[in-house]
Amino acid sequence: MIRGLAAFIPFISAVLFPLPFTIILAVGASLFEPLVPLAAGIFVDTLYYAPQTYAVPVFSLYGAIVTVVAFFVRSRLKTSIIGE
Repeated sequence: MIRGLAAFIPFISAVLFPLPFTIILAVGASLFEPLVPLAAGIFVDTLYYAPQTYAVPVFSLYGAIVTVVAFFVRSRLKTSIIGE
């Protein structure tokens, strides 16, 4: 229940709250579900896309970077926990 809620809150935050709060929630949710930052980045790019601002979907790229880092950290944590 908490993991599902943690994955859902960044999407609500993208609509209701400022962007820095959404980023913090997405990074926090990546502890439970590593793909949440990527999905939230795609969602924010879809909501706030304006062709005149930038040519590259910046928030999707940031979400992809955080997702890769989250997968790397989770793999290292699982390895260290299993190794003990």
